[in-house]
Amino acid sequence: MNKIIVPGIVIIILGLISFFAMDFLNISNSDDEISLNLSEQSLTSVFTMDDYIQNLSITHPVKVESTKFFDLYLTSSDLSSIQNNVISPSNGIRIVLNESNSEEFFNELKPNDNSVVIFPIFTTAAYMTGGFYDYYAGYCDESCITDLSFENLIFNYGGSGSSAQILYHAGYNFLTDVQVDKNPEILKNYETVILLHNEYVTKNQFDAISSHPNLIFLFPNALYAEIDVNYDTNTMTLIRGHNYPPDDPVANGFGYEIEERFHNYEYDAECLEWEFIEIENGYHLNCYPDGLVIDDISILKKLKELI
Repeated sequence: MNKIIVPGIVIIILGLISFFAMDFLNISNSDDEISLNLSEQSLTSVFTMDDYIQNLSITHPVKVESTKFFDLYLTSSDLSSIQNNVISPSNGIRIVLNESNSEEFFNELKPNDNSVVIFPIFTTAAYMTGGFYDYYAGYCDESCITDLSFENLIFNYGGSGSSAQILYHAGYNFLTDVQVDKNPEILKNYETVILLHNEYVTKNQFDAISSHPNLIFLFPNALYAEIDVNYDTNTMTLIRGHNYPPDDPVANGFGYEIEERFHNYEYDAECLEWEFIEIENGYHLNCYPDGLVIDDISILKKLKELI
């Protein structure tokens, strides 16, 4: 498809990311535009990161601009909204490797095969419209934190969507929340486990991840709240954490000291003084980098060095 020229589109897109970074608002989905085309199989299949990335090529067909390393795509409805000066709702950005600089990109970022990234499906769903954050904001009752679907996700800021796509294109191995929850022993196959903004996890996940001997937290606020998952309906329910339940409020639902130690770094989206700080079983970044990685891959270059 030919490139569509939209003056200032990258500034607008990055402005959108900054907007969500400042307010940490959820990003909503519109109609069925972002639905997985394999939805008829969704109750019986375990989707992989490959499936989610492939689906983006269908839902986000409009190329709007290129940066040094990446081509950026939007949904048709988001392009129309931006052209009409409406910045919300947003279906997120599709990020594709710019082939003209792909060799340099791979030289900079390609990891070894002994590491794996966990894509935060559950957290992505929590940040969508009608999800957990509508409940926290008082827009709805506990129906928004009970039996919430995680089927038709989008690559949003709350789910570290930009970082996930870039690491995928760099050649990192990926597992999803669902794959880890169903088979927590799988993490033993990897020397290093890399977390994105995996804020909402099951007890199975928490136990498997927190006990791994070599973790890299690319985002603060991971392993923060406990959820229960129903795979018959592909839904999740908040159990504990994020000051829930009301009659016994707690911040970290697992009492996880590492998350508590780094929690406030979640609100540093500028990353002006970023560093990976050594912890008991790995490293932890001291800021929230998802709004920066499209233009500046220096944090991801350092990540490669730590693996």
